[in-house]
Amino acid sequence: MRTALVKVGGIIGAAVIASSLVAGCGSSDDGTIKIGAIAGLTGSFITEEVVKTAKRVFDDVNEHGGINGKKIDFLVKDDAGNPQRTAQVARELADDDVVAMAASGSFTDCDVNDAYYRQQKISSVMAVGASPKCFQSPNIAPVNVGPFTLITAELLFASQTLKNDKICNFTVVLPGSEEAVNNALAQWEKISGKKLVVNDTTVQQSGDLTPYLLKAKQAGCDAVLFNPGEQMVVPFLKAAQTQGMSDVDFLLMAPAYTESVAKAVADLGLKVYAGSEFEPFTADSDANKGWKDAVTRAGAPATAFSQGGYLAAVFLVDVLKSIKGDITRDSVNQALRSMQPISNPMVGTPFTFGPGDRHAPNQASKMVELKDGKWVPLGDFITVPTSS
Repeated sequence: MRTALVKVGGIIGAAVIASSLVAGCGSSDDGTIKIGAIAGLTGSFITEEVVKTAKRVFDDVNEHGGINGKKIDFLVKDDAGNPQRTAQVARELADDDVVAMAASGSFTDCDVNDAYYRQQKISSVMAVGASPKCFQSPNIAPVNVGPFTLITAELLFASQTLKNDKICNFTVVLPGSEEAVNNALAQWEKISGKKLVVNDTTVQQSGDLTPYLLKAKQAGCDAVLFNPGEQMVVPFLKAAQTQGMSDVDFLLMAPAYTESVAKAVADLGLKVYAGSEFEPFTADSDANKGWKDAVTRAGAPATAFSQGGYLAAVFLVDVLKSIKGDITRDSVNQALRSMQPISNPMVGTPFTFGPGDRHAPNQASKMVELKDGKWVPLGDFITVPTSS
């Protein structure tokens, strides 16, 4: 997944979208099932397609009679990527008596609202989890793999599939993420029995990237894992071409898996791979049919973000349908914690919420390879064994 999208339609257009998302889901009386979501409809972290796709799923349910005769009222709040706004809208949704959160796509939601969700006993089936807190809360279960499990999966791809021996890691460690990154690296070492030749977690989010590549060349790295956001990927690979590193396997994280990156580095002559958090969104596969139908009818871009929105909505609907009697915050919490795992071909491991104090149900990723300016899916899901 990428770190940001270009804002479409400006603030006024996004406000209209937010209004339609809230108002277009049926009445808001006691006869509805209120589901909340926090997303970036304005600001620098735009996740509009997440909630648009989720809304299409909920609308489909409503058009077929709802759940036990009750319609889903999907309440979407724009936090504009502002932490203060993120806190404010969570409280607005709680005051609106939402029974759960689903398909949130906010970069700051987990860090800002985790304690509040616990206090209010609100559970969140999140579409896009990025910070460690999203995977360390009893009240939040993201449907995506997340950056930390993805690190382990990509290193397993390098050591097991590509048969690389000298694997090097160059990582931007965001504040609060150091332990999660180190745990992901240690998990790979435990599974593979290998050690990184270079493990550099001092990479900056701007500046000259050549020194890192020179370090990789000096160490004889045959694979390089590079995790920074989309804006740094192209300069990094262009610098690698300048250094003549065409014999190195470059492993990129989900933010690099975009069509714009594929086009920008198509002619560099490098071996480039990236991780996909779900069935690759560029794959024309049976697994993607339900999502592609929903995202097309929603008028949203076909991205990994919209896949997360679709899956979060689908999973929560399944859980809601399992509830006998009134659908309340308490009954939803109980259903999520006692639910049976839900399999879906778009993910490599079943989704479950469960009673634990942390949730990271998605433990598998597929890889894509850059060929002729396009991302081509490779093989099956790489599943990260859970820690014993």
